[in-house]
Amino acid sequence: MRFTERVKLLFKNNMDDYIKGFMSGADLDDPFYGDASMDPATALKYTAVFACNKVLAETFACMPAMLYRKDQKGEREAVNDLAIYDILHNKPNEEMSPFNFKEACMTSLNLGGNSVCEKLVNGKGQLVGLYPYQHAFVDISRNPSNKKLVYTIQDGISKKELTRDQVFHVPNLSLDGIVGLSPIAYAASAIRLGMSYEQFGVNFYRNGANPSGSFDVPGELGEEAFNRLKKELKLNYTGLKRTGTPMLLEGGMKFTPHTINPVDAQLLESKSFQAEDICRIYRVPQHLVQLLSHSTNNNIEHQSLEFVMYTMLPIFKRWEENINMQLLSEKERRAGYYVEFKIDSLLRGDAVSRSTAYAQGRQWGWLSVNDIRKLENMSAIPNGDIYMQPLNMGEAGLVEQAEQTKALADTINKMITN
Repeated sequence: MRFTERVKLLFKNNMDDYIKGFMSGADLDDPFYGDASMDPATALKYTAVFACNKVLAETFACMPAMLYRKDQKGEREAVNDLAIYDILHNKPNEEMSPFNFKEACMTSLNLGGNSVCEKLVNGKGQLVGLYPYQHAFVDISRNPSNKKLVYTIQDGISKKELTRDQVFHVPNLSLDGIVGLSPIAYAASAIRLGMSYEQFGVNFYRNGANPSGSFDVPGELGEEAFNRLKKELKLNYTGLKRTGTPMLLEGGMKFTPHTINPVDAQLLESKSFQAEDICRIYRVPQHLVQLLSHSTNNNIEHQSLEFVMYTMLPIFKRWEENINMQLLSEKERRAGYYVEFKIDSLLRGDAVSRSTAYAQGRQWGWLSVNDIRKLENMSAIPNGDIYMQPLNMGEAGLVEQAEQTKALADTINKMITN
């Protein structure tokens, strides 16, 4: 018997019974439910998981990874004289753009807990590219003889083993600091529950006996009249094209419309709560996945800043440290090279807030005109690198000393003049 038919017979569209049966594995014919492990393809069918992954992956992919070099004085400058700059900015490999590359890497991290890329090198052993693998194709283990990590890549067609120095591996939250934990594996029950609400909604309308209305007839219709009524309804009053067509009734017949409110079935509240649970797992503000019941115009901006500070900043830091550790040589690190994501655009407020901040920076001397224009993606202007400060500002003690010096100079000039 098909799954939907069993649901109709066993649970009769009763949501509590359906959820209990679903969570206890009543649908034994379906490999995606019950005790089956949660895989990424199944998890992404749940809209909350898909939306959270899309927010995190696209936000990460939008931010450029800048290459800097710091001198002995601590001053830094943006440079592009290493291969890693071209890889992260222009061409990670022959098949992907930088955006697609970072998006794929972040998706693997969100779903499988690990992002694994093969290092592409030239004949001299120099890094020339990175190629990411779906985490489902990668098995991470240790060689029992030398205790070193081995990355087995198997996609059903080919199989190869890579050593630790041949891959760029970024782990998510981890118990051992090496192999990341899969969020969808640890949140499998929450994802199944959310999917069960969606499946219930489908079955509620597809399989339930939920007529749009009923006819009240005085007495009893004969077989001929009953068949004629059925034929009349089918030909003239069903289908989208005939919606709103006035209905002709005879013999004292009355039509009573029926409405079924999904809220009465706890469907909307349950779906909303479970979506919030997924947002909690990925630490994504609800308004970014179109859950606006707890959001207002006053708090959305603060929630967006919290998203940058508490969600994206740890993600960028995780990637920065792994890039610097794995993709830069010790010699390059000693020379002051490091990679850092430029997240200024995420921290920018609205036009009024930015203008206020720029005005204060210009007034107090830590921003020049060209600094401001650069932040707004505008070209520099002549003499725009001058920094200004208020006339009444100066180092403590120097103002009084300057006044005394000026007074002494005036006295001497008067004596000479006389």
